This record gives sequence, structure tokens and C-alpha cells, in this order.
Amino acid sequence: MKSKKRDTILGLAALLCMSFALGACSSDDDSVPAVTPTETGTFTDADGTVYHWVRIDTLEWMVENYRGGTPWYEQSYVSNGFEEEFDVSDTETEDTLIAHNGNYLTWEDAKASAPKGWRLPTDEDYQNLEHALGMSAADAREEGWRDGAGKLMMQSGAGTMLGFILNGQLSSWSTSSVEKYHVGDYGCYWTATRDTTKTTSECAFIRVLCAGRNQVQRVACPTKLRWMSVKYVR
Repeated sequence: MKSKKRDTILGLAALLCMSFALGACSSDDDSVPAVTPTETGTFTDADGTVYHWVRIDTLEWMVENYRGGTPWYEQSYVSNGFEEEFDVSDTETEDTLIAHNGNYLTWEDAKASAPKGWRLPTDEDYQNLEHALGMSAADAREEGWRDGAGKLMMQSGAGTMLGFILNGQLSSWSTSSVEKYHVGDYGCYWTATRDTTKTTSECAFIRVLCAGRNQVQRVACPTKLRWMSVKYVR
């Protein structure tokens, strides 16, 4: 039987790591440089799914969020020692959303699910991308919200064509129950890099984009009870 236990301590931990949800991205910069890929193409994975890719700097980035892996709503997770399941009634709608916006993956699944020849980008890969899109190298290394690169990362069909979208995430916010948050407001993407300075829980660096803002957040987030969007590189 699915547990409905509530965990205030976990909720507080989530509040601390999810500071981007509290309106942190407040400044903006309308001066966006023109950046276009040096090469573009398509790739078909083992499931027959076609992805577009663009080359920015030295890497090819998937344009679409990764759609593969077990659909998030079919996965189970452990919270407070109990195995839980997602409570989703309209799976047809969720399948349509996955086909359009990509699947949500845990950090471990994001690292393990890359198609042959591709990999989950590291924190350094993201820093290099941000620098190639006009962010200073010093700012790219900083944590928190950094000005620049956000709008270029979200360009689709023209410009960079990178196509980062604001698909939110699945997480435990105020309870141990995992739900969708911030779809349409924030885009949350895993990197492959663990933050080794955090010792109380396993944390990995992520990137967060904010609607209408030319900013990107670099922040370490606990990997437990988190499902986020994924783009792969090669």
C-alpha cells in the first residue's frame, strides 16, 4: 500500500536547495548577442526516436530534451523507508507531454540512459557553453544566478537553436510526496558533476533557467527525490 507520510524535515531541506523558486531571478538584460551553431544535424536513438542536435563551441548538444527511459509516472521511489508510486490517472496526457517536452529522470538514470556515443554534460561543459554564449568565464564559475546566456539557451528554431525549455521538475517540496513544480516558469537540467563539498547528502550541480530572464542559475541540489530534464552531448 502506498504510504502518505509527511516529512517536515525533508520539506525544509527542499526549501533550502530550491531557492530558485522564490523569485531569485529578478534582473534582466535585453542585449543578446547573435550566436548560431557551426553545424546541425539529426540523430536516431535505439528506440527510433529522432533528435536534432547543434554544435556550439566544441560540443554537439541535443536540441530536444531526452524522451527515453521508463516514463516517470511508472517509476517508484523510496521515501521515509517506504516504497512509493506516482498517483497519475491520465497517462495518455503524460505520454504526450513526454513526447513533446522530454522525460523526467533521476540523476542516476540521467547518467546511465545516454544513447551510445552521447553523455550527460558535466558542470564544466555547461560553463563552457555559457561562456561561448557570452557569459564571462569568471561569472560562469560562480554559483547562483548569473546574468547572460539564458535567452540564448532557450532560443529554438533560430539563433542558437539549443531549445532549452521550462519544463519544471518533479520533487518533494513541502512533503515527502513527489509532484511536478514550476512547469512554464523554470527549466531544471541535471549535470553529471557531483558537488563534493556537500557532505550531509549527495548533491549534483544543476542548471536552472527562468521565464523571461537572461539568466542561468548554477546550483548544487540534492539528488534524492528529484527528477529533472536532460540534454545529452557528444
